[in-house]
Amino acid sequence: MEASQPPATHILCKNCDTPLQGEYCHRCGQQDKRYLRSIFAVVGDLMGELGHWDSRFYRTLSGLFMRPGFLSLEFVRGRHASYVPPLRMYFFMSLISFMVMRALIDFTPQVNQDLSPEQQAEIQQQIDKADALLATQNEPASDVTVTPPDEEPATLNLDLKDFPLLDAEDEKLLEQKLKLMQQNPGAFIERLVGNAPQAMLLMLPFWALLLKLCYPFSKHYYIEHLAVALHTHAFLLLSFMMLTITDSSATWLSTLFDYPWIDELASYAENILLMWMVAYLLFTQKLFYQQSWPMTLFKFFICSFIYAFLIAGAFLALVVLGLLSS
Repeated sequence: MEASQPPATHILCKNCDTPLQGEYCHRCGQQDKRYLRSIFAVVGDLMGELGHWDSRFYRTLSGLFMRPGFLSLEFVRGRHASYVPPLRMYFFMSLISFMVMRALIDFTPQVNQDLSPEQQAEIQQQIDKADALLATQNEPASDVTVTPPDEEPATLNLDLKDFPLLDAEDEKLLEQKLKLMQQNPGAFIERLVGNAPQAMLLMLPFWALLLKLCYPFSKHYYIEHLAVALHTHAFLLLSFMMLTITDSSATWLSTLFDYPWIDELASYAENILLMWMVAYLLFTQKLFYQQSWPMTLFKFFICSFIYAFLIAGAFLALVVLGLLSS
């Protein structure tokens, strides 16, 4: 006589108590995974996730840089598991690229090396004073001048005093801070680079909307145009980072080995990359929207002109707000 088998026990979902039929609950979607476990198991899972993400990352990175419109088309076709999601890829590229650019770009004003050491020290002291005033605002801006002997000061031509939506007090404060910026162009450029992530993030939905308006009969949803915007902006960030690394590496190597041809070679590489950036954006619109070349060229120039105008306005607004809030 066979022994009776114990009744089967069902594993219940920890979230909604539904009997599980697999790894995921068919009612609420929660995964049947134990999170309270040893640190060694957690580290093992983390390494596995990183390895899986790395394989997707390199596949996404090669497609992002070498194949215009490819990732956006794959996203529309529903092939999501093999690539890093567009939004995550954009944020990752934004973080890495601006960290690299902030680290490699030299924002320090260059003092004329033909001057005597005493004159260089005096000019550097005045530049440091301008930096201190810009940070603390404890002294009037008009007291700061950085003028090398027998030379005109290198200033920025900025006329933002009539910026709209500012009252008289804000305009006066902006004028004072602009005087400081004019005496220290490096600080202004550093502020521009610091505001670039916010400006590009602000422009993403507008670029997607612009594509939607330029291709009203393409039968693409707004989210698909947004995927194109995310991928193209991630490509631009990657390209700007490569330009910065190329320029900084060439400067360092030419100074170290005193080979002028290194700068020339880097200049050729940078020009090729700049041409590829323009061609990439054009080919993306051609391959994704599948219109004729004349229509694609026409819409490309229209979109580029409007986008340049919008992003310049975004940069200007962010710089003004940054100056007023600093």
